[in-house]
Amino acid sequence: MRRFGLAALPAALLMYGCAGDGPPLSTATSAYDVIQQQIFNQHCLSAGCHNAAAQAGNLNLTAGVSYGDLVNVTPDNAVAAANGLLRVEPFNPDNSFIIVKLTGPPPGEGTRMPQGMAPLSPSDIAMIRDWIADGAPPPEGTAVATATPSASPTETLTPTAVDTPTITPTPVDTGTPTPTVTGTPPPTATASQTPTASPTLTPLPWLPRIQETIFNPSCAIMFCHDKATASGNLVLTADESYANLVNVTPDNAVARNRGLLRVVPDDPAQSFLIVKVTQPPLGEGSKMPLTGTPLTAEQIALLTGWIEAGAPQD
Repeated sequence: MRRFGLAALPAALLMYGCAGDGPPLSTATSAYDVIQQQIFNQHCLSAGCHNAAAQAGNLNLTAGVSYGDLVNVTPDNAVAAANGLLRVEPFNPDNSFIIVKLTGPPPGEGTRMPQGMAPLSPSDIAMIRDWIADGAPPPEGTAVATATPSASPTETLTPTAVDTPTITPTPVDTGTPTPTVTGTPPPTATASQTPTASPTLTPLPWLPRIQETIFNPSCAIMFCHDKATASGNLVLTADESYANLVNVTPDNAVARNRGLLRVVPDDPAQSFLIVKVTQPPLGEGSKMPLTGTPLTAEQIALLTGWIEAGAPQD
């Protein structure tokens, strides 16, 4: 088995030492530790990306967690998963989604990483390829204690089963009270909830309200649909959102082949914007917003109501 270039390891550590982030240099004793310090810590943990708070694509690349989130794990991207890729498949860089994402993903498999930054250098990508080709060995000091826990749970299951039969005699006393209690409460509870949901759909002007409550806080942010990043060639800042949405063909090839537009006035069902904030089917990318909390039912209703009203600019 080919070993990771250990001769290059001290040089990589010296380069990393100038950056001033991550764990002390003395901990970087394995190929994976160098990748963590020199690549993940430097390029993948910024706001809205693969840090512990954002976990874009359900992937956390912080030290101590990244290895378990990568090796032999199916990616969230539906097209990559359907193609049989893993995030990292030991001994097989070409079937590892991390290499696809760093070099140039095909249609349906998202954008090149790191998003909103310069591509990784060929030497950094080669370092990750070599590590995978060597079997993706874990970082120094990782415990492989998987055999011990399996013995203890089997013993604890037997005693608990013996005590359960003693509970069955108690229901004998509750014969008479049941018919009187269950009849009346349910109708009054459901009736009072319906009127309160509808008034939230009506406030106008539509687009300024959508801009202020949805696009500005959740979409037109760094590394997403701001002017600098323009993820998916879509800018959702106040001065450009309308022109970028209404009657515009989406970049996503699958959605385009289905005849969708980003926003079709009067037709939410044919509007890719609604697809993206609810649940995109296979090949149409991730649910939006990619980071932070999903849109509420009221916010999605506001977008739908705007489109049903003809997607006016005001």
